[in-house]
Amino acid sequence: MRKLILAAVALICLTGTAVAQRHVEFRWHGAYLVADASYGFNLNRGQDEFDTIPTTLNAFMPGLSVGYQFRKEAGVGLGFNYVADPTGAYTQLPVFVELRSHFMRNQLTPYTALQVGYSLPLGASSVADPVSSTIEEGGLYFGLEVGARYAFSRSVAVSGHVGYRLLQSNLVSRKDLQGHSILSTPVTLHVLAIGASVYFGN
Repeated sequence: MRKLILAAVALICLTGTAVAQRHVEFRWHGAYLVADASYGFNLNRGQDEFDTIPTTLNAFMPGLSVGYQFRKEAGVGLGFNYVADPTGAYTQLPVFVELRSHFMRNQLTPYTALQVGYSLPLGASSVADPVSSTIEEGGLYFGLEVGARYAFSRSVAVSGHVGYRLLQSNLVSRKDLQGHSILSTPVTLHVLAIGASVYFGN
């Protein structure tokens, strides 16, 4: 009976050790880098304020951010997203400061990222058919992201997320086929983004 009890205790210890060895926690204190690949489309698929030009966006939005994680609930960084509008009308580069938070010390943890900054126009213009659009002046950028991160090791992880992004353009010009200005108006895009990221920690 004593041998049976000792064997049971040894088995429990070995099982506990194996489980502990399988536990992977991403390094939560130190520098981090996040490479993101998202696709977004705007929710306000209406017209501009003059009811003349559709303000739509369907774009690939890769991004990169670097920062420092002070604790698992608080990391501060700088980053950018490239909004690659295939029409050219709303191609821009939001640059931002972010607050990134993770909520569990597990291999799989939920997280949030809050981003605030300014969106820089890149001078691109849509094809005039029949009216072209160009961002003349950028504006406020705001992003909120919610997702889950899975750690492969202490320094490498992946995540999936959904998010909301506000892209303001303080001045967007419209021109006809001859290049004559039709109107200039501000445009605000409310964008739903879905994507995946790769994390690197130090």
